[in-house]
Amino acid sequence: MEVKNLSYTHNQKKFFSNISFNTADHPLIVIEGKNGTGKSTLLKVLLGIRKIQSGQVISDESIGYVPDSSETYFVGMSPQVLFHFLKRQFAISEAVFEKRLSDLIKRFNFSESLMSKTIQNLSLGEKKKVMLISAFLIEPKLYVMDEPFSGLDENSLKELSILITDSLKQGKVFIIVTHGYDELLPSQKQMIYL
Repeated sequence: MEVKNLSYTHNQKKFFSNISFNTADHPLIVIEGKNGTGKSTLLKVLLGIRKIQSGQVISDESIGYVPDSSETYFVGMSPQVLFHFLKRQFAISEAVFEKRLSDLIKRFNFSESLMSKTIQNLSLGEKKKVMLISAFLIEPKLYVMDEPFSGLDENSLKELSILITDSLKQGKVFIIVTHGYDELLPSQKQMIYL
């Protein structure tokens, strides 16, 4: 993904201006800033959820998006239904799907009893695990993550750190909004402060 001079204003408030980066040069982009500075908005502009006002986003990679846990996605859907939907949507073979899903459920210690509950009735940490499992299940080229470490237990923090590091070694790319979890990310990264 290449981003050129990206700017965004809403209700006469400038959230960010002239943001530029290229994931070909830096496969790990970390975005930090105080609450209300536009970090999540920047991700939504990159993904096309919000309209670009000024600048350019060039991307042809497959993308796995991990939204903030407080956002409402997949209303009425259970993790089991979501994971099987992704399997069909991304044409993942049954054997590969079962292996990946089993590995991710173990890594994140996601209880089988939660598989049939509706996602909106899960705790914030459980929702975060569903979104992380979903993203890693489809194995995209680019991962866009909004506060992926928030709400996770200590073991899941460690496992996510390992998954990110291993995925970077396999040529994957990450754009991550985070606050206070730098020690869990590799030192080779481009920082963007909003």
